[in-house]
Amino acid sequence: MSYSIDNMVPSSIEHPTTLDEISSALCKSNDEGQSVIPWGGGTRITIGNIPTSYDTALDLSEFTGDIEHEPGDMTVVANAGVTIGSLNALLGNEGQRLPFEVRNPATATVGGSIASNASGHRQSSTGGIRDWVIGMQIVLADGTVTKSGGRVVKNVQGYEMHRLHTGAFGTLGVVSQVAFKLLPTPPEQQSVIAWFDDQDTAQDVGLSLVNGLFNPEAISLIHGPIAEQVITEAGEASTAEETWVLIIRLGGGVRSIERQVNEVVGASGANGATGYAVLSDIAANAAWTILEDSESQSHTIIRMTARTSNALTASHEIPISDLEKDKRISTICDLGFGAMTVIADLTNDEESLSFINSTLQTITKHGGSYLIEKCPVDVKQDMDVFSDVGNSIDLMRRIKNQYDPNGTLNPGRFVGKI
Repeated sequence: MSYSIDNMVPSSIEHPTTLDEISSALCKSNDEGQSVIPWGGGTRITIGNIPTSYDTALDLSEFTGDIEHEPGDMTVVANAGVTIGSLNALLGNEGQRLPFEVRNPATATVGGSIASNASGHRQSSTGGIRDWVIGMQIVLADGTVTKSGGRVVKNVQGYEMHRLHTGAFGTLGVVSQVAFKLLPTPPEQQSVIAWFDDQDTAQDVGLSLVNGLFNPEAISLIHGPIAEQVITEAGEASTAEETWVLIIRLGGGVRSIERQVNEVVGASGANGATGYAVLSDIAANAAWTILEDSESQSHTIIRMTARTSNALTASHEIPISDLEKDKRISTICDLGFGAMTVIADLTNDEESLSFINSTLQTITKHGGSYLIEKCPVDVKQDMDVFSDVGNSIDLMRRIKNQYDPNGTLNPGRFVGKI
C-alpha cells in the first residue's frame, strides 16, 4: 500500500494489532514531536487539507480483534480495522445490518468511516453514521485510552463525547473501537429508475415520494454523464438532450414492495416521465455501483449539505458553461437528506480551480456548507477544503489544543487547517 497523501510520504509506518501497540506508538510519537496520520482502508484518506507535517502513518487495518454482536440487543462492537463489508456480512447472518452505508464497503473500515463521517445514499431514510454510534473507544495523542457511551443502548449515559470524534478526521484522537445500534434487514429490496427531460418535474416527483405514504430506502436525483450511464445499465436509452434520473431503492415485505413499485411507477408516468425501469438485482447493483465508482474515481468532488430545497436550487445553478459540450459534470442530490454531490472529471488545474470557486459561490449563496472531497493537489494548496465555520473556529482550536497540545494528530488537515 502507498501511504502518500498529497504527494507527501511518511518516514515510518506502524502496523499495530493491539490496543497497547496503538497507545505505545502514539505515546512515542507525541513525546518525540513526530506527527501521525491514522489510516484505515484508505478510501477517504485524500479528504482534508494538505498536512503541515507527516512523519508516521498509523495503519490500523490489522487491528480487527473479535466482533461482539448482541443480536437480542441489536448492537455490535467492532475494532477500527474491521471493514464495513465484513461487518455487514456477519450481521446479515442474523438478519441485521448497519443502518448506514459507505462507499467501497469491502475496503472502508469502521475507524476511517467514523473519523470521516462517511456518507451514503441511505441517509435519505436512516440518517447519518453519527446517529447510530452509542459508544466509542479513543486513543488520545499521548496514548491515553478513553471511552464514551456504552455497548448497549440502555447503558448509554453521560456526555456523548463520541459525537465529537465522529467527523473530526482523527485530529482529536484515534478511533480504536465503536459500538453501533443496528436495524433489521428488510425481507426484500427493489430498485426503480425513472428519467425525465425536465429537472423541475423530476425533483417534484422525487419529493412527492419522500413525503408520501412510504419511506424509500434511498432516493437520488442524478444529472449528467452518470445519469446516462444508469439508464444504459438498465438496458434502456434516453433520446432527450438533457436527462434527469431518479433512482429509488425500496425495502419491505413482498406485498409492500409491490405497492411501493406501483406508487413509484404511477407517480412517474402521471408526471410525464420519459421512461422508467424496474431493475433486476444485477442491474440494481450495477446502477448503484456506478454512483459509488463515479464518486471514488473522479478527479474533483464537492459535497454540499443544506436543506433539500436549497440543495436542489443550487443544483440548477452549478456552473457548467463551456464544459457542457464535454458533459463531464454530474450532480447527485439525495432528496431525503439534503445533500448534493458535484462530480467533475477536470484534470487541468486552472479549469478545476475556476470550476471549484464558481461551485462554492453557488453553494454558499444558497446557505449550504461544503466539503471538497477531492481536487488536484496544486489547487488544494491555496484553499481550505472545508466550509468557513465562522467564530466556531476559535472553539475548535481550543478543543484541538486541549486534546492534542503538541499537534501530533493529522496536523493542518481539518477545518481552518487545524
